[in-house]
Amino acid sequence: MKVASQSIRVGTHSLPAQGGFIHAQRALELLGLAFPADWPGYARTHGLIAPERDFGIGPEPTLSLPEFVRLGFGAQTPQARRWQKNAHKLLSRMLAGDVRLSAEIAEANPDPQAGRWLHARLENQNARKALMSTVARHGGSQLVYGQLGSISNASVLGMDSATLRQERGVKNTRDGLNTDELLRLSYLESATARAIEERGVHGNAAILGLHRTLAAQERQTWQGRGAAPQRQAAQALPPQVG
Repeated sequence: MKVASQSIRVGTHSLPAQGGFIHAQRALELLGLAFPADWPGYARTHGLIAPERDFGIGPEPTLSLPEFVRLGFGAQTPQARRWQKNAHKLLSRMLAGDVRLSAEIAEANPDPQAGRWLHARLENQNARKALMSTVARHGGSQLVYGQLGSISNASVLGMDSATLRQERGVKNTRDGLNTDELLRLSYLESATARAIEERGVHGNAAILGLHRTLAAQERQTWQGRGAAPQRQAAQALPPQVG
């Protein structure tokens, strides 16, 4: 049986991978560490529990990405110190909000749907901010912001955000949504913001009433398209490693 070729980029290097696990010997070599003769003993000592994977010649030891990172920061070889320096740069870019880093990550992701999901996620964030700003200018206050989100979630997702986070194993509600769900929320929130401006709606009650009406219309339009469950499944979340 031929094993499909996979790889994960680590800096300028490409490590063989299967199912999100990287080839242990190649990973250790990248860090300047010798592959141990007694792998089971080495794994026990370092708390390594990643399963074996077949890279073409039979089952071989692997590392999960968190295991690789832990070994990388703990090693003191010249190669490991170079990797640590690059890792510190990446973390600094992330903390600084360097959007080019997200673009690089999306380009490196082999899932063709990952870029579309990221775009939808960012568009949803912008739509949400625009709605909140519009609501504030039109007399919205206090609990209305959370109530708007609850209406959106109930209409598009069929559940509240707490239930969704628990069922999908995420901390941020938007990170647990698939591409279609993000696009629907963006459309609904943008439509509400536009309608508030155009109709001169003011105050919590009027804003919530308008949003409920538009949410019902959006849901009816979506259902009328015959959006089958399998279409939503096809727009699944991008795989998360580790």
